[in-house]
Amino acid sequence: MAVGKKLLYGGLGWVTLGPIGAIIGYAIASMSENQTSYSTGTSGPAYTKPGDFIVSILVLLAKVMKADGKLLKSELDYVKQFLQGQFRPHEVQNFMALFKDILDKEYPLKDVCRQIQRSMDHPSRLELIHILFGLSAADGHVDAQEIHVIHSIANYLNINESDFAS
Repeated sequence: MAVGKKLLYGGLGWVTLGPIGAIIGYAIASMSENQTSYSTGTSGPAYTKPGDFIVSILVLLAKVMKADGKLLKSELDYVKQFLQGQFRPHEVQNFMALFKDILDKEYPLKDVCRQIQRSMDHPSRLELIHILFGLSAADGHVDAQEIHVIHSIANYLNINESDFAS
């Protein structure tokens, strides 16, 4: 029944919010299964929703991490450190568990980026690109495949070349 609940919540999330909604729905079902409380913290309409932003970051971080074919501890540490700077310890734990699930799956990059573009303002999208470059450099070497993936993400997010180069 637990798998059915995850699929149901993930499916409902997909229908209402697209690929990111599927991830959020799956995460909520997983967290409720572990009897962990989860709160989105939204208090009204916002142009860039914090929940969407973090899930988007996790999906794109996973894509960049997998680009060179190696998942390194230094990269996982970067992700964890980033989350620790943004969230409380129990939330970091939940997001790291979600991130590990995301690493095991493939998500349609173009669809996720389209959804991000519709729900995030330009400065937030630029910040996302900077975070991805930080991950790429976390192991002390910026791989050409990682740059290629980040460039593709930037294109899908409608980030122009001059902003990308900055």
